[in-house]
Amino acid sequence: MENRYSRQILLDDIGELGQRKLNKAKVLVIGAGGLGCPVLTYLICAGVGNIRIVDCDIISESNLNRQFLYGPGDIGKEKVFTAKHYLNKQNPEVIIEAFNDRVNEDNIQRLIDGIDIVVDCVDNITTRLITNSACLEKNIPLVDGGVEGFYGFATVVKRDSACLECMGFYEGNPKEPAAVVGVTAGIIGSFEANECIRILLGYKSDLEGKFLQYDGKKQTIQKVHVKIDPNCSAHKRYNKLNSK
Repeated sequence: MENRYSRQILLDDIGELGQRKLNKAKVLVIGAGGLGCPVLTYLICAGVGNIRIVDCDIISESNLNRQFLYGPGDIGKEKVFTAKHYLNKQNPEVIIEAFNDRVNEDNIQRLIDGIDIVVDCVDNITTRLITNSACLEKNIPLVDGGVEGFYGFATVVKRDSACLECMGFYEGNPKEPAAVVGVTAGIIGSFEANECIRILLGYKSDLEGKFLQYDGKKQTIQKVHVKIDPNCSAHKRYNKLNSK
């Protein structure tokens, strides 16, 4: 362990105790695409010991400008199993579970069972809101991110902070197909991976109740504070469940 992770163990913020926390952690990553590739790669390299991946897509040529886990020879293959193959080669010490499935109301509870943190790497609003609600109910931290063109965002949802519904994720429909610059997905995915690692180490995330906005054209980052919406249906459902 010391050889592979020795450079991060040198950090006072991690050390051997922190590395053991990462090795024992269980993370669910939803989506193995443009955001999922950097998230999965950095979690695997950091030694997060148990990773569950969910994705139902097939690799296409249009994925290759940003989804660096795959190459031309992978076109037509199931994304989640191909990602597992490459990630296992990167770090065979990590336990990887791969589910070729789409997150829905019927399977979300099974998928988050035993998980310490969820990282959302999808561009589907319905999937985001289902995951958001389930994480609030089970009190599991949720790291979420998204990209379009040169722009991206990242945020962290917990019970006592604004959630995706509070931020208005139920409004509007994303463009299909979405325009994406590969490096933007890499940057936002790195933000997500960093927040995931910090939370697993026991540090309070600076993105709870905040919306980090990245502008790749201007190379600027700003954080917008968001309060819990008193009319948020997700928080109301959690409060109702918690009061029983």
